[in-house]
Amino acid sequence: MQDISLHLLDIIENSVRAGARCIRIRIINDAQQNVLRFIIEDDGCGMDSETLAMAQDPFYTSKETRVKKVGLGIPLFKQNAELCNGRFTITSEPCLGTVLTADFERDNIDRLPLGNLKDTLLGSIVGHQEIDFYVNLISRDKGKEQSFHFDTEAIKEELGDIPLTYPDVIEYIEQSLIEGIQNTYMEDV
Repeated sequence: MQDISLHLLDIIENSVRAGARCIRIRIINDAQQNVLRFIIEDDGCGMDSETLAMAQDPFYTSKETRVKKVGLGIPLFKQNAELCNGRFTITSEPCLGTVLTADFERDNIDRLPLGNLKDTLLGSIVGHQEIDFYVNLISRDKGKEQSFHFDTEAIKEELGDIPLTYPDVIEYIEQSLIEGIQNTYMEDV
């Protein structure tokens, strides 16, 4: 993976394949603590403890269509977090969902760039409009906190029968994400 937003995309797609109806994404850029934290939570099918342990093994995948049984997404995300003095945790319960947390030391030379967060979120939201996405971006620096909240459930309720794929709606979502990313200084990470 070339950047963290691609890891995020991979985890979102894992949640989609797990049958999630709701995906919560929290990204915390904490300059005071020197941490960039990603928390991705879904209400998908979840995993038992054995599957959870195997999900962190690069030589395991749950995808039935793979010729080679290799799943690198979660192990690479974990490795990239740990390579820059960060940490990685994943918890899951069958029928309840999964929570993944990855911390990166912000100023570590080995930390991957954030990448194109707007495109990752926009593509996921529009590409999976059957799922409710809750995005929360938080930036903390010098005692100040900036935050941005985005909720597709509220947008869908307001739109009624108009789909998220309608061009004006895509433009609204894109502009909202751009403003939220700028207002929380995520593009500076």
